[in-house]
Amino acid sequence: MKKKLITLAAFLCCTIIAWALDIQSNRNQTFDIVLGNVQYAHHNEKLSAGDAIGKMLTGMATGQVSVQATKYEGDVKTAIVKGLSGAYRFRYNDALLTDKSVKEGDLVVDAVITNIQSKSSSRTWKDSKKRTQVTTTYTGIAETMLTIKDAKTGDVIANPTMSGKGTAGSSYSTSDQAIRDAINRMADRITDWLNKYRPIQANIIEGATAKKDKQKEVYIDLGENEGAFAGLHMSVFLVKSVAGREAKTQIGKLKIEAVEGEDVSRCKVQSGGKDIKAALEAGQRLCVVSL
Repeated sequence: MKKKLITLAAFLCCTIIAWALDIQSNRNQTFDIVLGNVQYAHHNEKLSAGDAIGKMLTGMATGQVSVQATKYEGDVKTAIVKGLSGAYRFRYNDALLTDKSVKEGDLVVDAVITNIQSKSSSRTWKDSKKRTQVTTTYTGIAETMLTIKDAKTGDVIANPTMSGKGTAGSSYSTSDQAIRDAINRMADRITDWLNKYRPIQANIIEGATAKKDKQKEVYIDLGENEGAFAGLHMSVFLVKSVAGREAKTQIGKLKIEAVEGEDVSRCKVQSGGKDIKAALEAGQRLCVVSL
C-alpha cells in the first residue's frame, strides 16, 4: 500500500511539473491573425460598402478639405494589415479565412472605415522685413472601428476604434500627405492595442550590475526563442500571493540591452532600481511585461 501511495505521489508530482512547464513554454505563444471584411461608412450618411467607396466625402465644416475615400482605399487596407502584422505575438496569415484547422487564440479582424478627412488652418504673420506671410497647416484624420473575433469560435472579443492624426506644414507638404501620415499613425495604434492584449511576459531571474542601493542591470528568462530583441521596453511588477491569488504592483521599468541566449537577456533598469534591488535581495518574485 505504501509503495502504491509513493508511486501515486510521484505520478502526481510529475504531472504537476509537466503542467507547470507547459504553461511556462506557452506563456509567449504566437497566434495567427488576418484581416477579414473591410467596409466604408460616412458619418452623415448610411451607405452600402460599394456606394461608400465612391461617395464618401468629408464634412463641410470651415477649413475642412473634401477628400474622396477611393483615393485612400489601398492605403487604409495596407495600414490595417501593417498594424496587425506588427504585434509581438501575432503572425499575419491569410489562410485563416479558409483553413479550418485554426487554433484557439487566432484572430480574424473586420474593419469599418468611419472617417477620412483633412482640416486646414492658416496663420498670418510678419517676417523680419515686415512682409506678410501665411503659414497653412493641414491635419489629417483617419478612424477605423475594428471587430476582433476569435477565429475558432467566431466570438467577438472587442470593438476598439483606432484613430490617427497627421499634421504637416504647407511649406513642404499637402493635405494628402497629412492624411497618409494619419493613416500610418492609425496602423501604430492597432499594433499598440494588440501588444497590450497579448503582451510578452517574463521573469527577472538574477541581478546583474548594481550601484549602492540601486539595481542597474538584471537578467530575465526571455531570449531569442520567445521573440526577445534589444530595445524592447518592459514594466516590472512585484508579485505577491493574496488569498491564493496573484497580486501585482508595478515598481519599475527596464529595457533589453542584449539578447544573450535562447532564454536569457540582459536588461538595463530605467526606473525603480531601488525597489527592484530590495525585492531581489528579499527573494521576492519579479515579473516583467512588455510595454
